[in-house]
Amino acid sequence: MKYITIILFSALVIFSACDPPMEVNRPGDKLSGYITHCDSVLYMNGGYYSISLYNADSINPFNRVPVRTDSLNLKTRDWLYETQFSMDGIPSGRFYLAATWSVYPKDPNEVPIVLGILGCDTAVNCSNYKLLPYPNYEGHFRNITAWTNPAKRLN
Repeated sequence: MKYITIILFSALVIFSACDPPMEVNRPGDKLSGYITHCDSVLYMNGGYYSISLYNADSINPFNRVPVRTDSLNLKTRDWLYETQFSMDGIPSGRFYLAATWSVYPKDPNEVPIVLGILGCDTAVNCSNYKLLPYPNYEGHFRNITAWTNPAKRLN
C-alpha cells in the first residue's frame, strides 16, 4: 500500500508540473490600443481610416503592402477622435504598426497612406519606429497619435 501511495503521489506531481495547453487567442496574440487623431475634420470620400501592420524585415516597409489592414470606426472624445483598435490572430514575426488611410474600394496591392506610426506618431522625418515582435506577452496597449487629413501623409 505504501508503494502505491508513493507512485500515485509521484504521478500527480509529474502531471501537475506539465504546462496546460495554449489557447488559440491567448493575450500575447492580441494587439490593441488607441489611435488619437490630432485634427478634427474627417475625410470620408474615397476611403476609410484603418490600422496596418507592416513587416519590419523589409526595406522601406511603409511603402509596401502591409501584412494586415483592419478598418477603424472613429469615435469622438473631448473634441478629438480617439478610437480603440484590436487585432488578434497575428502571425509570428517582427512588425511596425501604423494608423493609415485606405482607398475604397479595396485594392489587394494597395499601399495605404500612413497618418501616424507607433514610436514616431506624426513626426515626418522620424525613423525610431517601435518594433513589435510577435507573439508578444507584454499585454500593453499600443497608442498612436495620427492625422485625419490624408494630405499629411508620412510615406
